Amino acid sequence: MPGVDEKDREILRILRREGRITLTELGRRVGLSPASVKNRMEKLEKLRAIRGYSAIVDPAFLEEYVQVFIELELAIDDHTVDPILRRIAALEEVQSLHRRSGGEQILIRASFHNTDEVKAFAGRLRRFFGKNLERVEVSLIMETFKENWVSFRGRE
Repeated sequence: MPGVDEKDREILRILRREGRITLTELGRRVGLSPASVKNRMEKLEKLRAIRGYSAIVDPAFLEEYVQVFIELELAIDDHTVDPILRRIAALEEVQSLHRRSGGEQILIRASFHNTDEVKAFAGRLRRFFGKNLERVEVSLIMETFKENWVSFRGRE
């Protein structure tokens, strides 16, 4: 990427795993002053290399006990689908939404309180896409071992 050097990439790798690291500690690890690290982070935010900051929250603490992957197969997947995908991405239940290659072009990860909410969500998807939605496949996530570069096993 233009404007991004190896120090920037080192900062990004550390932030990806430790988003709450202090500027002082980050600077120590990469050999820069906290002010230099702050300036680089602001540049990386403007370049959208850093797209945001968030916490990885255990969904059970929000009483979201059902985690699923939802795969959608569309009859036609072109630019006309983008507004629908943006609406779906804005829904509270949706953790991530991806367009991908293969038979099922859309992959959604979502959290729900119960299976009735999953069924209702699948119905909403059918209404959003109408006849363009050929198939919906829902898979229950049984256990997560790693998410956003954070491993959960071995920490117990």
